[in-house]
Amino acid sequence: MQNMYGTMRKGKKSVCCLAAAASLACCGCTTTELEQRSFPLAVGIDWQEDREVFAVSFDFPDLAQVSEKGKTADTPMALSLEGADLYHVEKSYENNTNRLLDYNHMKAVVVGEEILKQEEALRSLLLAWEQREASARNCSLLVGGGSAAEILSLTSETEGSMGKYLEEMLESQKDFRQNKIVTMGDLMNQWHNQDQLLLIPILTENGERPVITAYAAVSDFAYRGRISVQEAMRSFLSQGLLGRFTCEPEEGEAVEISGLEVSCEIKKEENQPVVTVSIQGQGRLKTGQADSATEKYRLEEKLEQGLAADLQETAGRMQEELGIDMTDSYLLLGGHNRELYQEYQGLAETYHRKVRQVFQVDIEVLNWE
Repeated sequence: MQNMYGTMRKGKKSVCCLAAAASLACCGCTTTELEQRSFPLAVGIDWQEDREVFAVSFDFPDLAQVSEKGKTADTPMALSLEGADLYHVEKSYENNTNRLLDYNHMKAVVVGEEILKQEEALRSLLLAWEQREASARNCSLLVGGGSAAEILSLTSETEGSMGKYLEEMLESQKDFRQNKIVTMGDLMNQWHNQDQLLLIPILTENGERPVITAYAAVSDFAYRGRISVQEAMRSFLSQGLLGRFTCEPEEGEAVEISGLEVSCEIKKEENQPVVTVSIQGQGRLKTGQADSATEKYRLEEKLEQGLAADLQETAGRMQEELGIDMTDSYLLLGGHNRELYQEYQGLAETYHRKVRQVFQVDIEVLNWE
């Protein structure tokens, strides 16, 4: 991207918003005010370390085209700017368009992975975001595996705005018990409190569409590195965030576990915090069924031992290599063990590296004869 400071480059369909869509009328602004505003649905933010500037990409809906042609999907419009900070990026936009940026309809923020690695740049970004009342804290947060700009440019196959596409993609994740979408507000809380594990989806291009291929692990307001999708799912499982979980005890054998109930106990043993995670659920073979009671018990034992071993292996690797407690049990200390809470208050990173995790699994196979 060959952008100069304070300049802009328009994409293939890059035009300014020319009319206000009826769907935006509820914001309470007059028609004149709406015409002086631009409503990005997604923002991509990259850090150019060599020049120490932010490169910001915007995804706008083409409100005029939506209104005139009655389309149900927004037509994406690309726009890229550079600046030493977000303030100068926004001023550059205002100076070149005579419009104000309005983030009230923002769906997603995509940050380049390099920003997570540069603490000073990340702090600058979050400070700027916090100071803007219109910058919604509940915007979904994702990471661009190559760059954020590359993700926002993948519009030819997404049939509309990238912001809308990302929103729908995240909402379609059915395995979660609750909406576990990381937001800008979560990252801001991590900045202030440094006590929560954040696993942020990493997007890469596949068939000219963005797909989640890994997760970025942020703990104690430090970027710890990438983990696989499978490792992230095991972490979510250990935290009781999944409604169902699929595993393969043997090659070609798939079991879907639902009705999940997850509980944890935190104790102090030999001067070390120990969290015991107990997982119960009902399993259904997706490839055939158990033919006898003996086969059912054999499968249950294999499932329980295999899943417990997989969880233990993942927890050990994440703790040893990344300094992460994948159960995120530090947040539970206050309600589970006051002694440990007082001992490790304000020492989240120390706790994460010291806690020992134990997993107990109890699965009942339902489909058998």
